This record gives sequence, C-alpha cells and structure tokens, in this order.
Amino acid sequence: MKEKEVILLSRVLRTKQKDKTRINTVISGEPALWLMEWKRRGLVLSNSDAVVQAFRVLQEKITEQDLKSVQLGNMRRIEE
Repeated sequence: MKEKEVILLSRVLRTKQKDKTRINTVISGEPALWLMEWKRRGLVLSNSDAVVQAFRVLQEKITEQDLKSVQLGNMRRIEE
C-alpha cells in the first residue's frame, strides 16, 4: 500500500469510530409497549433499528421547527 492510501484508510477508520455511540438503557412502560408492537408488525428489525429510526424522526422534527423559526423571523423582518 502507498503512503497516501494508508493515511486515507487511517482517516476513514477514525471517522467511522467517531460516528458510533453506545446506548445501554432499559425502556419501560408505554415506550416499551410501542417497541414490542413495532417489532411484532415488522416496522423495526431490532432495538438498535428502533433507536436509529426514532433519532431520524426526532431530527426531522427538529429540522422542521428550525425551518419554521427561520421563516417566522424572515416574515417579521419583512413586515418591519
């Protein structure tokens, strides 16, 4: 392997390691029931899949709120 290829491979490996977070938790109550139902229906494949999907939905909602906030700010500036 050439030196540049080794450096690039090293960067890729470091990036992949930084993109991981371990979550070790117990879910109880209504969220646990949701998870069991989603698994039964085949909507999620595993607990990890459910967590990832939940984060995606949360990120989408946050992005929507941020966009609405920016739009509202722009409308207020236009009205002034």
